Formats: sequence, C-alpha cells, structure tokens
Amino acid sequence: MDETKKTMAEGIGDKTGTEKLRNAKSKKSTKKKWTNKSVQSTEDREVLIKVAGIEYRAPGKRTRVLLGGIVLGGNLLLVLAALLYFYNPAFKDFIYTVGR
Repeated sequence: MDETKKTMAEGIGDKTGTEKLRNAKSKKSTKKKWTNKSVQSTEDREVLIKVAGIEYRAPGKRTRVLLGGIVLGGNLLLVLAALLYFYNPAFKDFIYTVGR
C-alpha cells in the first residue's frame, strides 16, 4: 500500500533511469544550436571556377534554399499575372496602359 501512494516526482520505477534521462536532457539544452561553421564549410565546398586567383565555390544549403524560394515565388507571380491578364479585363487594360 505504501508503493501506491508515491508522489508524482518520485514516480513508479527505477530511479537510476530517470537520473540518466535528466542528465541527457540537461546536456541537450546546453548544446549550442547555432555554431559558426562558415570557415569550415567554405573549405569543404568544391571549387567550380578558378580564374585569375578568384575562386567560385558551390553555394551552401541556406543559399540554395533561399535562391530556390525566390525563383519559385517569382514563377508563381508570373503565373498569377498571366491568369489575371487572360481572365480579368481591368487588369488587361492596366497592362495596356502601363505598356504605353
């Protein structure tokens, strides 16, 4: 009967496992999420073009994601503009006026 009246903090089970979990959680929280790896990553990327002492390296992951988002967003705007041009007479008149 004493075992069933444990508090929430004590729990039902072996305490050694909970201590390991607490230590693991505290180690995870102290780990840095953002580290400066730019120096290391620039050395790891391959050189695509080397002309007159200037090297062009392949872009990193963040740069590729950013450029991809810009390209996809621009394409989406062009498709919407084309649909508006064909289906909305006021927008078509606006384009004619701006084009003059």
